[in-house]
Amino acid sequence: MVYAISPDDKTPTKALRRIARSELGTAVKLAGKSDPSVHALRKAIKKTRGLTRLFAPHFSDFHKENDALAEAARGISGLRDDEVMRASLIRLGREGPDLNGASAARAMLDALPATQPPKEGDISTFAKRVTEIRKRAKDWEVTEKGWPAYEAGLHETLKDCRKRLKTAQKSRAGLDLHHWRTRVKQHWYHTRLLAPIWPEMLHPREDALDTLGELIGDHHDLHVLETKVPEHLDPEKAKALLALIRTESARLEAEAFNLGARIFAEPPEPLCDRWGAWFELWKA
Repeated sequence: MVYAISPDDKTPTKALRRIARSELGTAVKLAGKSDPSVHALRKAIKKTRGLTRLFAPHFSDFHKENDALAEAARGISGLRDDEVMRASLIRLGREGPDLNGASAARAMLDALPATQPPKEGDISTFAKRVTEIRKRAKDWEVTEKGWPAYEAGLHETLKDCRKRLKTAQKSRAGLDLHHWRTRVKQHWYHTRLLAPIWPEMLHPREDALDTLGELIGDHHDLHVLETKVPEHLDPEKAKALLALIRTESARLEAEAFNLGARIFAEPPEPLCDRWGAWFELWKA
């Protein structure tokens, strides 16, 4: 089912219940496969959390359900970390200007222990928790109607995106960029959910937000990888790989700030007013 609001959703409550139960149902179905993708499982949870945050100001169970969703994903997060580390090393290990750094990345990849398949207990616990949340989603309620039901959450997340961007620009700290990315991804989900009100205008923004999220995500993955390098390499190779990581991190950071400044140049108020006008035309 498409991850977006529909004219068939007579109320915001129906949209919330329909989309949430679809995403959570997908997660449970994937968890039942013989070799489930941890990335796909976590993606379904993130999409559901993005959905609930859109309605958060008018969804009284938001904090309870957001915590439950986070707890479900946390149980399999360690499996995702291993996947990400390997993907980062593969990317850094490609031939480029820094041959020593690339060689060190390949050496660290070879030194990592074999990837362990997801533990059956972790996946079954995940599926049980998600199934329980999905059952409760039948009774979730949005207390506002029409555009105001969507506007408050959209405005709040946009405001937080701009605030966290300024904080990250000032500190240049990896953790601050990661916090910024959390809200960027949620605004990306909100844009996807609301895209039907005017696809030709919102799909390009959706694409730009996806690119921005990937830039900051790759930066965070390198930040995590940087802490692991000394555990797997001798000092000379570690020095070469750390230099490559810092060079690549600086490039990603510059691109992310440049793109983010453009995307979030407009204050939330006029954007929400404009999207609200499009929503009313779409619903007419």
